[in-house]
Amino acid sequence: MSHVRKGMKKTILAAALTGLLLLAGCSASDESGAPTAGAAKPGNAADMDRDTAALGEQNKAGSDGAVAPEGVGATGGPVTGRSLIYRGELTVRVDDVPAAADRLTGLVNTAGGHIGAEKRVVDPTESQASITVRVPAKQFHGVLEQIAKLGEEVSRGSNTEDVTEAVVDLDTRIAAQRASVESVRRMFTQAKQLSEVVLLERELNQRQAELASLERKKASLDDLVALSTISVSLIGPHTPLPEPEKEPAPGFLGGLEAGWDAFVGTVQVALAVLGFLLPFLIALAIPVALVIALRRRRRPALAAPAPTAPPAPPAAD
Repeated sequence: MSHVRKGMKKTILAAALTGLLLLAGCSASDESGAPTAGAAKPGNAADMDRDTAALGEQNKAGSDGAVAPEGVGATGGPVTGRSLIYRGELTVRVDDVPAAADRLTGLVNTAGGHIGAEKRVVDPTESQASITVRVPAKQFHGVLEQIAKLGEEVSRGSNTEDVTEAVVDLDTRIAAQRASVESVRRMFTQAKQLSEVVLLERELNQRQAELASLERKKASLDDLVALSTISVSLIGPHTPLPEPEKEPAPGFLGGLEAGWDAFVGTVQVALAVLGFLLPFLIALAIPVALVIALRRRRRPALAAPAPTAPPAPPAAD
């Protein structure tokens, strides 16, 4: 009987422990699910409403066509952390081209830039100047507006190129290449055999050349990012505007026009080649004509028949 009672006690204890474990598991599952249920708290819902409203305002602004200008963020501040290249083209008609070009030079110098290239044509009827200016990126839009005020704006164009990924890639490659060069230098100092010295020296020169090439690309890219480029055309009051390029017509007419242009171009090239060769042909034709004339004069003398003896008189009977 004692053994039976001990077995019953063990069974009851095991059942009690099992129940306690089940209750603990249920309570843990309830606690773990509490945060999920709490995601819909009033404070969190308010935050979500505010985010949704803000997103709606942004979408509304975008649908109304309000686009942030180049180099300016959606909030009106400048774009930071990006590498942007600004390029612009501007044609302005002015009364006095030389005076306007001088004013443009002073304006660019005041903005902290410089003249990259300049070409002036001073003519009473068709005076014009083509000037390429480099200005700091922060002054790009302001300088563009000031140049337009030099006279009557005829045409304008601008574009922005984001080269952030290219800059980051070059920085990474330059850092890796510098580490590689330093590694080869350490190996070079530790080399003992002549063959190792020659091999490491060639490898070091090659890696240094690659590093210099990467650094030149990075410097060129940094220059384009730091200084924006504006191509300015100043034209006089009587200078005609260049005709825009005519787009080819579609379909059969476009093919016919392209074929005619190709034919005219081929004829012009052939005439140009003929004009180039004509002096040489004339110079060769003169001695050839003389040789032919001399041959014709000699041919009758050579072909003349020899004189024949007169026939003998008939014998008398």
